[in-house]
Amino acid sequence: MELETVLTHVYKTRLALISPPRTGSTAVARLLWQHPSVTHHCHEPFEACYWGDQGPESVESILANPMVVESGLQVPLADVPHGGGLLIKDMSFQLSDAQFAQLVGLTTAPPVFVICDPRLSTTSRLRIVRQLNGAETFPAFESGWQSLREQLELCRARDIPYVLVDSDDLRTDPAGVTAALLAAVGLPPVDGLENWSPRPGLQLVSPEVGALMSDARKGDDPFYRKVLGSSGIQPRSEVRWEQEEAAIAAAGLADDVTKWRYWYEEMREDPALIAGRPAERKNNADAR
Repeated sequence: MELETVLTHVYKTRLALISPPRTGSTAVARLLWQHPSVTHHCHEPFEACYWGDQGPESVESILANPMVVESGLQVPLADVPHGGGLLIKDMSFQLSDAQFAQLVGLTTAPPVFVICDPRLSTTSRLRIVRQLNGAETFPAFESGWQSLREQLELCRARDIPYVLVDSDDLRTDPAGVTAALLAAVGLPPVDGLENWSPRPGLQLVSPEVGALMSDARKGDDPFYRKVLGSSGIQPRSEVRWEQEEAAIAAAGLADDVTKWRYWYEEMREDPALIAGRPAERKNNADAR
């Protein structure tokens, strides 16, 4: 039996979470883990394909050995009780068109795309790559914004419903955005999902896969250190925009970020965007 067939047989609920890096998607994943319908998680099954040129077997290995949300342990798919729920999370730029279609084809709900102001996702990634290998910049493609835009266009062209979540809206109105997100993906309402217990020891990426990008990820992975140590959705700290934009310019990404911000503002106008409190959201937009 093909793996896709097994997955659709085992899991009653199958969700996909896709985003550019550093936009808050792992926090959204943590929120969804709190829901009783989401019992298992597969973290970036296409990562090794992008960073290590590995084939479909690397994807199948992760999908066939999901993480149990409650314990954090990986288990064989054969040991997963029927009727649970699977969340698959990946980065937009790590997915080819075929892989994106494969991922969306597994779901029982519209794919969820997570976004935030590209200036913030860019400077956050700059800080991480500096920690990983001392790099002062990164390839523009690995911002994920070009891939995300193409994936949204593909959804529209194929009449695939989708959901957009701005993590800053979630920070501003955690309960409201969470409730709207659950409704959008067909999960029953549950209060309090935006708060959780820290899980700093949880390993989302195997050392072997993490090392494909940087040996530094074999130990304390800086991509997930903060969110795994957190206790819930928190307001964003005050942003010093001049400082952020100076860092972007120094990395040679100013023109790219200008383009990504234009796309981001288009996404902010998309009817698929889950709305936070209107007045709060307007203030956030004005600050941008």
